[in-house]
Amino acid sequence: MDIINFNNKEYKVREVELPELGNVLISTNSLNESLLNKYGAYVSDEAIAVDENIFYFVNDIEIELSDQQLMNLLTEEIK
Repeated sequence: MDIINFNNKEYKVREVELPELGNVLISTNSLNESLLNKYGAYVSDEAIAVDENIFYFVNDIEIELSDQQLMNLLTEEIK
């Protein structure tokens, strides 16, 4: 597991290998929420760059799942 720093706060990020897509980065909904303002617009150019690198956002607790559990979750969610 790695960390992304955004606006002086750390957020967890993981690389997961999905069968049809290869390696993708996932992070937490708390990071996603910090990237956007209350109107749903990006808070900065840095926020856009961070978001472009993240394939999917999961609940903060789900980032701790095993690789297999996380892969199963993502496979179900992106169908």
